[in-house]
Amino acid sequence: MALAERIQQKSFLGAEFATWLWFRSETNKGAVDLGSGKTCQVEFETDLVLTSDYGEATASALSGDAPTLSPEAAAALAAGKKVKRAKIRVTLDNLTWPLTLNAQNFDWGGLRIDVPPSLPFEEALPLRLKSLEEFHRVFDLLYSQFLDLRLDPDRWKTEEKRMRQWVTEKAAAENEDA
Repeated sequence: MALAERIQQKSFLGAEFATWLWFRSETNKGAVDLGSGKTCQVEFETDLVLTSDYGEATASALSGDAPTLSPEAAAALAAGKKVKRAKIRVTLDNLTWPLTLNAQNFDWGGLRIDVPPSLPFEEALPLRLKSLEEFHRVFDLLYSQFLDLRLDPDRWKTEEKRMRQWVTEKAAAENEDA
C-alpha cells in the first residue's frame, strides 16, 4: 500500500483528536493532561469548522468570540460532525501559543511565538526556537495522550461514552436556551 493511501486511511484520527481536544478542554476548564502530572490549557477561540462525510450539510463554519459555546456548534456535534479546523490557544506555564489547527493534516497555521519585541534578532531567535521546540513537545504529548486512549478499546469506549454525554448535554442546554 502506498504511503499516500495509508495517510488517507488514517486521516480520520486528526478530526477525532481535535474533537477530543475540544471535549477535554471544555470538560476540564481548559486543562488537558500531558501525563506525568503536568497539564496545559487549551482554549478554542474565534474560528471553528466542523465536517462530516454524510448528510445534506456536511460542513459548519462558525466564527465569533466563543464559537464552541454556540447553539450551532452543539447542533453540529449532535449531527455527528467533528472538528476539521479550529483556532486554538495552548498555554503551558508562562508560554502561550495561538494557532490554527488543521485537523486533517495536523498543519499548524499562524503559530505565533511571542518574544519581547525589544530584543535584537540575534537574542530573539534562540528564544523563538526554544519556544517552538517546547510547543512541538506539548503538541506531541497531547497527541500521545489521545492515542493512548484511542488505541485501548476499553478506555476508548469509556471516553466515547463521556464524549457522547458531553454532546447530549451541550445540545440539551442549547435547546433549553432556545
